[in-house]
Amino acid sequence: MTACWPTAPLGALVACLDARRVPLNRARRARRPGPVPYYGASGIIGHVDEALFDGPLVLLGEDSAPFLDPMRDVAFFHDGPLWAGNHVHVLRPRPHVDGRFLVHALNTLDYAPYVEGTTRPKLVRARMNDLPVPCPPLDQQRKIADALDQALRRIGRQLGELAHQAGLAREREEAEILHALSAARADGGIRPLGATFSITGGGTPSTSRPEYWGRDVAWITPADLPAGPPAWVSHGARGLSFMGLAACRATLVTACALVISTRAPVGRVGMGAGPLAVSQGCKVLVPRGQDVDLCYAALALHAAGPELRRRAGGSVFPEVDTATLSSLEICLPPLHTQRAVARGITELLAGLREQDCARDRLASVLREYRVAIRRAAMDGHLPA
Repeated sequence: MTACWPTAPLGALVACLDARRVPLNRARRARRPGPVPYYGASGIIGHVDEALFDGPLVLLGEDSAPFLDPMRDVAFFHDGPLWAGNHVHVLRPRPHVDGRFLVHALNTLDYAPYVEGTTRPKLVRARMNDLPVPCPPLDQQRKIADALDQALRRIGRQLGELAHQAGLAREREEAEILHALSAARADGGIRPLGATFSITGGGTPSTSRPEYWGRDVAWITPADLPAGPPAWVSHGARGLSFMGLAACRATLVTACALVISTRAPVGRVGMGAGPLAVSQGCKVLVPRGQDVDLCYAALALHAAGPELRRRAGGSVFPEVDTATLSSLEICLPPLHTQRAVARGITELLAGLREQDCARDRLASVLREYRVAIRRAAMDGHLPA
């Protein structure tokens, strides 16, 4: 890792307290609310009413941690009471080791030679003990930790501001859509969806029959629909074979149809860019006439999402049936007004997407910089 300092195996630098861990699942944690952080492989995942440990401690993922993603942390420093489950190693630094420095060092290591498994990498204790950690003098460890803590806090604030700006952009999207649709109400009447669209449901063939799955038919589930404003959809994460389509209740519909999720979650909207079928978690809406602009209708249906979710029933999870969806009313002004509204909103959303891309690029640079300054610090180059 570094030519500046000698390295030592992690097991020589810490005392492992794993034997004292007690796992609590989500339901058990919910019955024990409190102020004490509960640590899992990815950091704090909840809070409980009492502590098993008291810091300063280093928490290092054991399994399901993002060991192979250098952009994400696998080690955390905690100075205070905490509870830890059995997916995270609990380590107490020895007197000559600064826990904050150790965490920064652990977050720069290449874990590929040390973890076991591919789908769910696991760092067993024996392999963890062999991890090579740089060992500068304690005063140097503290100096490096102070500098990195300050630099990472600054990066964290910048990432937080970018996230805040993204949230404001989403709020503006919704406000602009509602404003444009409200202005269009003066030109049009209110119609129930069932009078304007032919509404059909979908289905899912047996997942144990591989011959039912393929790329003959685009197949859309709620997860394939955009979480924000409507967008064109041409395919989903999975597709059906013609045999699979015939084996379930799904119907192949032509292009120029709307797709809306009616459960898990309710209210996501997409516009079909080609022939498709849907799962039972979606409905397909095909215009009955030529007086509907698909983009406008998608925006109106998206804006009606809160009302649709309010009407949802179901005991296991919220769900909207065909009758409820058919009775939902939207405003349909003349076609030229629909097109003008859709065009204006589409142009606005395109501009906001460009801003999103710029924010994403900056956030990516900041995350890369965070990795780079940690690695540089382990080589003796402190951040400015």
